[in-house]
Amino acid sequence: MKERFIIALVCQCIHAAHSSTPIDRLPITVPPFEQQIHYSYTIEQGLPDNDVSRLYLDRQGRPCAVTARGTAVFNGRCWLMETPAPPAKSPRPALNPQQLASLQQLAGTEIHIRAAAEHSGEWAVAADCGLFLGNGQQWHLALVQQGPVRWAPVDVRAVCYDKAGLLWFAAPQGVGCRLSKDAWKLFTGADGLPFNDFTCMAAGPKGLWFGTRNGAVHYRDGAWMFRQGRRWLLDNHIRDLTIDAQGDVWFATSAGVSCIAHQPMSLAKKAAYFEQEIEKYHRRTSLGYIDPAELSVPGDKSTAKAVHSDNDGQRMGLYLGAVSLGYAATGRAQLKQEAERAFHALAFLSEVTQGGSHPAPKGFIARSVIPTTEPDPNPEYDLSYDLRRQKRDARWKIIQPRWPVDESGQWYWLCDGSADELDGHYFGYALYFDHVCKTEADRAPVRTVVRRITDHLIDHGYHLVDYDGLPTRWGYLSPDALNRDEAWVVERGLRSFAALTYLSVAHHITGDAKYRQAYLELAWKHGYAMNGMTQPRDLAGPGTFGQGDDKMAFMNYYHLLRYESDEKLLSIFHHAIHRHWLMEQYERSPWANFIYAACCLGKVRRDHWGERDLTPPAQSFADAISTLQRYPLDLIDWPMSNCHRIDLIPLPDLLGERSGPAGYRIDGYVFPIDERTELRWGEDPYLLAGGGQGARLEKGVHYLLAYYMGCAHGFIRSEE
Repeated sequence: MKERFIIALVCQCIHAAHSSTPIDRLPITVPPFEQQIHYSYTIEQGLPDNDVSRLYLDRQGRPCAVTARGTAVFNGRCWLMETPAPPAKSPRPALNPQQLASLQQLAGTEIHIRAAAEHSGEWAVAADCGLFLGNGQQWHLALVQQGPVRWAPVDVRAVCYDKAGLLWFAAPQGVGCRLSKDAWKLFTGADGLPFNDFTCMAAGPKGLWFGTRNGAVHYRDGAWMFRQGRRWLLDNHIRDLTIDAQGDVWFATSAGVSCIAHQPMSLAKKAAYFEQEIEKYHRRTSLGYIDPAELSVPGDKSTAKAVHSDNDGQRMGLYLGAVSLGYAATGRAQLKQEAERAFHALAFLSEVTQGGSHPAPKGFIARSVIPTTEPDPNPEYDLSYDLRRQKRDARWKIIQPRWPVDESGQWYWLCDGSADELDGHYFGYALYFDHVCKTEADRAPVRTVVRRITDHLIDHGYHLVDYDGLPTRWGYLSPDALNRDEAWVVERGLRSFAALTYLSVAHHITGDAKYRQAYLELAWKHGYAMNGMTQPRDLAGPGTFGQGDDKMAFMNYYHLLRYESDEKLLSIFHHAIHRHWLMEQYERSPWANFIYAACCLGKVRRDHWGERDLTPPAQSFADAISTLQRYPLDLIDWPMSNCHRIDLIPLPDLLGERSGPAGYRIDGYVFPIDERTELRWGEDPYLLAGGGQGARLEKGVHYLLAYYMGCAHGFIRSEE
């Protein structure tokens, strides 16, 4: 009960409830936007030294990098050691001796000047002992008025005037802006300022940029943005920065020069980019499985090699769903071909297990396949491996070999399949059947594979049974397991709805009444419908372990609700997805928001408490679009941390299962997707630190899936 109270309190504190006003008109046309992209420059691109101390623009507007080994000029492609033209204006306006003397006389002591700026005859000086304003001869200490309080900033690190002539300063207390003669605004963490250990600042045509000792801060049109980690910067300690005429910002660091540029982009062009990246880096085997790629040289995509995973079923199911929705939205023949190819690769996972040295029961799915022309994977997964795993996890299944060879002798296939993969299979098959298959000849192979897998589950009491005749570790879906085995209590709701989804999809695709009968028996006799009302993990709260379960839950909601016609079951399912989405909405996930809209737009749920309009608020569509726009192009697993941010609200570890510190932004939402490492709608977006060493390249399937779902359902339209 105490945990429940804490969870409820956290949920209430996260954010005030959104307005329930529905969007006025769909689809929402999304115009082109500016995509931020990081370009990095080191000695390999001509810098005389990676240790860059200063940056400025010359009279031609070219960035100039100052190092101990000389100054280099950027010519648009590389850096050249040539005599730079004089600066367009003094990169650091400096006081002359007379001005400095008068300022020190006012201060009464020697002061350390960090920066100075001049505009229309007024000088502003950032110093260790305050912010000083004057005409160069007469000075006064700036007294900032915030409401009824007037105070003097100290330890002022930087100062500048923006294009409107407004004066800005940066200090540990926050960022200040003089709105008029006596009116100031101080931005702190409570206002969204991400960090305050400033080193420099500059104003440009696209807002203000601040350098700090641990990242860069951008302010534009009332919104703050944070750039930290190798995705955005060569080094997080910004020594200096300058902004060019296009609004691109250049950073001096000890590891070289970073440039954050602004590229015109549309949602459709971003989708095309990720489609090209997938073809270039992520295809594996002749069947075209799509997997993450390992980089033998960190950060160098030319060294990418797609590697097998233990969840090709879910990965390919999601990709099949993405290109099927894409074909529905665009009618592009290329996407139809990709869907057909993905279907055959996915279906093969339930074919390769038949026959061979260790034949599995009909309909059993392999986790992954590897051509036998590649090295035998079994030595890595020998008995000693199983024993080590079982020592850490008593439920780990010992099965040897873990990679049997198929009947043709051409494939190793990975056993011990799971319900996670089944979720992907059924999700992908249903979307392919609904949107790509136009003839009976197209539909027949889908019916065959869905019948094969579903019959396996029914024939084995709703378990996935491996070649050893025993259920797999994560293949328990039976009433005995879910309703009477405490080991599955935290996944009871998730797995109950999963089993119902498989049967619902099978009935929809095959038209066979036996699947509907089995579905109703599980739903009512064995309580699977009611079980799912508290899924997943009993909705333990934001930031708790199991974000992958959230993804799978929404994967199954999508078809479970859209294929159901029984009003009583729909009421149960609508309650489940609505309760779940009330927590998911703070993640701004287009995946969850579009699925919720597809299932609940225009729906009203009635019970003995009254009526509830389930239609998502307009904000949920805006949140989804914002996330798609900010989805980064760089999907390398660079390390990143938000632990030091001052706009952070820490999240208590309610269940003790998180892999690190977690929290969310002061506005109640998780940090934006381009400011964190989570990119797959299934990792924990509340984690504050993560990433690897730049040696893994993620695929853009998750962007494609969310984007094409929004288009196919008429929620969004990309304007070119």
